Amino acid sequence: MRHLQSRRGGAVCLAVAASLLVGAPGASARPSVNGPSATAAKRVPVLGSKSFAGPPGVGWGTYAPREIFNGGDPSGMVTAITWTGWGSPTAIGYGKSFIFKPAGGYYPGAVKVELRASVLGHCTAAGPRAYEHLAVREPSRPGGPLGKWSWWSGAKTLCHFGF
Repeated sequence: MRHLQSRRGGAVCLAVAASLLVGAPGASARPSVNGPSATAAKRVPVLGSKSFAGPPGVGWGTYAPREIFNGGDPSGMVTAITWTGWGSPTAIGYGKSFIFKPAGGYYPGAVKVELRASVLGHCTAAGPRAYEHLAVREPSRPGGPLGKWSWWSGAKTLCHFGF
């Protein structure tokens, strides 16, 4: 019930604010350059869709995320990501993740991985611009060279839930 009351109250406040602006001298229908529209425009593109990894996911559908996580095992998480070229056709990120040992389990400590976000589009018709593809490469052992590129979690799109 509280949620409904808040929504109604917000609508009333919005209507009052709008009526005050219409009658205000010098009021303009255009949003301010420094208002929410300008801020929102600076926060695109995003990395895929918020629904990509479901409720436990982290970083999906956000601008240049510092962390991504599928909600599964440690190899599905990259932390301390720094991006270069965000907003260009291809953005490159470097971060830390965990890799599997050949006989099972994980190597202790995180290793450096490289991410490549590409294919700028829209995950939904009304959604923000988004990178639809993500590739990753990691070493096969700590301190080793980075391996071949592969799709993040085997997914060929970051636009919908599921791998």
